[in-house]
Amino acid sequence: MRSRRCSRRTSCAPMTSTMWRLDRGMSIVSRPLAPVSGAEKKTGMRRLQTRSAPAATSARAHSGRRRPYRAILLSAASLLIAFSIWQLFSTFIFNPFLIPPPLEVIRTAIPMLASGEIFADVSISMTRVLVGFISGSLAGIALGVLLGRIRLLHDLLDPIMELLRYLSPTAMIPIAVIWFGIGEMSKYFLIFWGTFFIVLVNTTAGVWRAPVTRQRAAECLGANRLQIFAMVVVPSAVPYIVTGMRVAMASSFMSIIPAEILAADSGIGYLLQKSSLLLQTNRIFVALLTICILGFAVDRLFRFFVNRVLTRYMFYIAMT
Repeated sequence: MRSRRCSRRTSCAPMTSTMWRLDRGMSIVSRPLAPVSGAEKKTGMRRLQTRSAPAATSARAHSGRRRPYRAILLSAASLLIAFSIWQLFSTFIFNPFLIPPPLEVIRTAIPMLASGEIFADVSISMTRVLVGFISGSLAGIALGVLLGRIRLLHDLLDPIMELLRYLSPTAMIPIAVIWFGIGEMSKYFLIFWGTFFIVLVNTTAGVWRAPVTRQRAAECLGANRLQIFAMVVVPSAVPYIVTGMRVAMASSFMSIIPAEILAADSGIGYLLQKSSLLLQTNRIFVALLTICILGFAVDRLFRFFVNRVLTRYMFYIAMT
């Protein structure tokens, strides 16, 4: 369906007074033009798509591949400084029982790794995180697209979503235990809750802020609503969605620990609770370090997926 603006000014088909230069992002006044052919429409659509988010995402991917060794050395140096400060605090400032030295924590971790205790808890916690994160992300993206495209639905549901998203997963633990017990469903629900609203807000913002000028230009080039959504709206919203999912992943790790501490008999959170009851600070720090390493590794894998796989997919979408 052609927009009223196109029909009043240019009539979209003949384009008698103004032609959009999609490769330069500006309009020029020219003599009356012949009707745009199908091949020209397809070429114009390709030029329009290549101006979307994949260009910026591809540039970030290339810069990531060319990351200098200096940055890697600085990252290693920062970790070394952090461990040195930790050693200083545990030796000269605080009681080693309260903050055990790094070497003591490593010595404690070795038998836990050898026995498989850490791996069992990690696998259980990661399963809970992934199930809740994936389901929450899919639901948040689906509803976010609807809210971003349908103004009536956005105005109807936005106040409710704004009220509910301020309830943290920790605050929902009592009601989750009442609804689902202390089984796996309560953990999935808490991770889902912490993921859903973050992805929802970012997806809605990304779809809502898709450039109107590009949508109208695509419409004048003959694109239907589905093509405009797939070729213009989605590439513009992807950076928002990816950012929301990355933040939601961190929220998932922050949600699973209190859930496992209060209502679980396995997982990293349960290991923390059991170690605290026995005053085993070495094991507590092993669990804390495990959480940090897991979060860091998952974030790096997510960034790798975005920079390599998703970038190529977006480039393919832009060129089809």
